[in-house]
Amino acid sequence: MSHHNTAFHQLLKPVSRHEFESLAKIHHSGQKLRSATRWDQFIGMFISQITDRQSLRDIHSNLEAQRHKLYHLGAKPIARSTL
Repeated sequence: MSHHNTAFHQLLKPVSRHEFESLAKIHHSGQKLRSATRWDQFIGMFISQITDRQSLRDIHSNLEAQRHKLYHLGAKPIARSTL
């Protein structure tokens, strides 16, 4: 079976995950993150912005529905309370 990158993967190509994590560590202030990483939150908000989601419930249900695609982006679904 051939491999096909998703549209989100292609949109994220200019964002280096290593560079993202290093910048996030430099600019992070506040509480320690619990279960969701900065990358998970970034991917979740990126997908929500691109797909024009309007509510937390809508964002959460969309992320749950896209669980298998999130895995390939190196992220995992985020709990509604974390959003």
